[in-house]
Amino acid sequence: MHPPDFQGVAMDTHIYQVFSDDQVRQSEDDHVRSACGHSGDLASFHLWTIVGEWSPARTDCAKYLNGRGVGARFDGSYPGSSFIGSCNGISGSASTFSDEYKNFLRRFWEAQTSTYEANAGWIQWTWKTEEGTGEEWSYSKGLEYGWISSNPDDRRFPNVCG
Repeated sequence: MHPPDFQGVAMDTHIYQVFSDDQVRQSEDDHVRSACGHSGDLASFHLWTIVGEWSPARTDCAKYLNGRGVGARFDGSYPGSSFIGSCNGISGSASTFSDEYKNFLRRFWEAQTSTYEANAGWIQWTWKTEEGTGEEWSYSKGLEYGWISSNPDDRRFPNVCG
């Protein structure tokens, strides 16, 4: 069976790495490898494919991410989850993020953007979060705190995937 002959059609996919216990247990290097691993699927898909939602966040610690009054898998406050680590310093206000963590956010951001550009591109979720809340998800805070360059083609890790 042949797929229909579409014109002017694109696929929008959302690739997050925070909505399962296994994903939030991954190391920083595992998150980067996982992002890089999508390259072949995206490049070979028969439609233009835009990754319309994704984030450099490695946990589900951001307030309200899992719902109002619902906790996070990472810190064990999500129903049925187990403690993996503290959300302090890796979620919330970017002013609390260490240089080491911001370096990871940059590397993970670059791995994802490089991979998602293998097809039609990307749109990061989200431009701005509530002040002091889940700022690892915020493109504008990434610009302000340096894990995203004002020129998205400026890469500190140009060979992150390979």
